[in-house]
Amino acid sequence: MKGCARTCVLWIIGVAAASAAFYVYLRRFGWIEPGIYWASGGAGVCLGIVVSYIGGIWNTWRERNTLLGAMSGERPADGQWTAVSGPISSREPLTAPFSGVSAAVYEYKIYRMERSGKSSTEVTYWEGKALAPSTISTRTGPVRLLAVPQLEVDNVKLPYMQLLEHAREYVANTSFETRATMAGARQRMEQEMTDDDGVYRFDRRSDREVDVGDCELREKHVKIGETVCAFGIYSASHGGIVPHPNWAKQTRIMIGDANTVAGKLMKRIVGYSVGLIFFSGAVYGIVRAYMYFAAQAH
Repeated sequence: MKGCARTCVLWIIGVAAASAAFYVYLRRFGWIEPGIYWASGGAGVCLGIVVSYIGGIWNTWRERNTLLGAMSGERPADGQWTAVSGPISSREPLTAPFSGVSAAVYEYKIYRMERSGKSSTEVTYWEGKALAPSTISTRTGPVRLLAVPQLEVDNVKLPYMQLLEHAREYVANTSFETRATMAGARQRMEQEMTDDDGVYRFDRRSDREVDVGDCELREKHVKIGETVCAFGIYSASHGGIVPHPNWAKQTRIMIGDANTVAGKLMKRIVGYSVGLIFFSGAVYGIVRAYMYFAAQAH
C-alpha cells in the first residue's frame, strides 16, 4: 500500500477508534438514541482533526527550523527531509502555456463550474504539468530538483484575453491524452509521485468538446531565475531532492527567499493553532452538550 493511501487509512482507523472511545464514555451519562451515535461520531471526527492540526504544527515548525538552518550554511543530510533555498535555473527551460514565461516547472487547468442539481461542480476539460531539468543554487552548492513538486504558489494574474489567446494556441498545437480510467489515473499519479529524473510532462483532456472561451484558466509556474525554497528528501548520491516513498509527503516549492518563506510558515502555524483551538472546543462542546441532554432526559 502506498504511503498516501496508508496515511488516509490510518486517519480513518484513528477516527473510528476515537468515536468508539467516546461512545463508551458517553454511555456513562445515559442513553439517548440516536444522539449518542451522532455525539460520539462528531467528537471522534473533531478529535481526528485536532490530531491532524497538531501534526501540521509540528511538521511545519520542523520545516521552518530546517529552512532557517539552511540559511546558516548547513548542508542537507542524506536521506532526510530537508529545505533548500536559492535561485532556480535550467539549461532546458519550459514555456508556460498561458503566460508564455520561461519556467522551470508549471501546471495548468482549463475548467468551468457546471451545475448539478442545486450544487455546482468544477469540471476540468484540459490539464497538465511539466518539469524541466532544474538546479537550485544554494549557499552550500547546487541541488538538483529530481522530484515533481507540488507548487505552493499563486495563480498567474494576467488579463483574461491575453491568457485566452495563449490557451487557444496551446490547445490547438498540443497532443493530449484523453481522460484515463481509474486504473490509468492511478498509474499516471504513481508516475508523477515517483519520477526521479527531473524531467516530467503530461497533458490531458476530457472527451467532451467545449469552447476554451467558455472556461476558466488557471496556471501556476516557477520562473527561471526566481528565488525559491524547496522541501523534500535529499539524496547525496543523486545530488538533489528525490521523491519521498510516502506520497503524502510530496516535494513542495514556495516562492521567496528563506526569510520570506519562514514568515509564511509561521503564519501557517498560527492558522493551524486557531484550527486546533476551534476543534478542541468542538470536542468539549459536543461532550458537554450530550451530558446536559442526558441529564435532562433522566
